[in-house]
Amino acid sequence: MEYAKEKIFHVRYNTELDRLKVREEAWISRLYQKIKEHKLLTTTIIAFFTFAIINMIMIGSFMKILQNI
Repeated sequence: MEYAKEKIFHVRYNTELDRLKVREEAWISRLYQKIKEHKLLTTTIIAFFTFAIINMIMIGSFMKILQNI
């Protein structure tokens, strides 16, 4: 019943086609739903990219230190 209540508000009248049409979701809302469904995978991916960026920064700093010696 809750699903039917949510879908009612997504129906719009299309004057060009002269009929009712279900409004498509925006890509941002679909992405947000996927993130909410797959929290572990999202957290893992974010952690991987964060640590990869930190690793690159630390390697760059180490190379600068070696060049100064």
